[in-house]
Amino acid sequence: MSDLVRSSVLTGYRGLVTGLAGDPLALLRRCKIAPEALERHDALISFAAVVRLLEATAHTLDCPDFGLRMSQQQDLAILGPIALIGLNSPTVGDALRAMIEHLNFYSPVVLTTIEMQADDRVFLTYDLALDGEPHKRQLVELALCLYCRDMQILTHGHFVPLAVLFRHTTPLPARTYRRYFGAGASFGQHVNAIVARQSDLRRRIDNADPNLREMIAEYVRLCTSSHPLDLERQVAFLVRKLLPLAHCSLRIVARHLYLHERTLQRRLGKTGTSFEDIVDAVRRERAEELLSESHLSMAGVASQLGYNEQSSFNRACRRWFGSPPNAVKSRQLGATASAIRPSRILTG
Repeated sequence: MSDLVRSSVLTGYRGLVTGLAGDPLALLRRCKIAPEALERHDALISFAAVVRLLEATAHTLDCPDFGLRMSQQQDLAILGPIALIGLNSPTVGDALRAMIEHLNFYSPVVLTTIEMQADDRVFLTYDLALDGEPHKRQLVELALCLYCRDMQILTHGHFVPLAVLFRHTTPLPARTYRRYFGAGASFGQHVNAIVARQSDLRRRIDNADPNLREMIAEYVRLCTSSHPLDLERQVAFLVRKLLPLAHCSLRIVARHLYLHERTLQRRLGKTGTSFEDIVDAVRRERAEELLSESHLSMAGVASQLGYNEQSSFNRACRRWFGSPPNAVKSRQLGATASAIRPSRILTG
């Protein structure tokens, strides 16, 4: 099971739910999370179950800002030793990069990046490599609000975001987000992100101890080195995200994961796969999905899969399915039509 997260993700959950006249233990059991997870912070629980728990809690308690409220109960400490690595880094930017590098200790599902823009802005992005969980608003809002609180800690209270971006839509008024974030929020965006200034990342962190930082980093590396399969999942998620942008390469994916290209290939090799194998598998899976959509042209499908030339897609399609794309699309659409066509009732 690789969709795990430290149970510290539920810090503050019991008190918040109880204060809203809810039953935290009943909600936990409904989402198949052992209530004992609230008693310790280092247990491993299903992240998909946590996502469902927050959505179910918000719905049951009629509290649409539940994730935002819960963020006020948490801080950097939920990351355990990763927080100490960050707090003992030279600058805020160094802290973020180091924490991202070691996030596997907290959860292999969390994917964050630091994306420098052409101006002085930087996008601090957040995503989850979770399949089959379309409703994640509460968790994403909790995470981004907590990200802002962490930035406040790292900058000694000097951080105010320029903006906040969300992929999802919201039923909440704009003033709610401004109250929690101190900045305007935009929805239906291409990314979940805190928009900061690049100068925020250059701020020095007082009293950082480089020796302590390295000692804790080594401990975290030893703890996470026994879970190489989690890396494969993260690479597949990034490939799926980057293919339509025509920016999917070993170099770019390695950069997102803060690994050297050779290191990434070596770690994937230990799991019996390679970057090229993962790209091919993701393309095949996405091709099946896209060829089931009648409105997409062949050129559109090829582009979504990151092919510059239609002929390359045609060859890949024959290798995967034994047929050219048009034939595969006809089969897919035919199968879909058969599945939804009502059966004829035969009467005597």
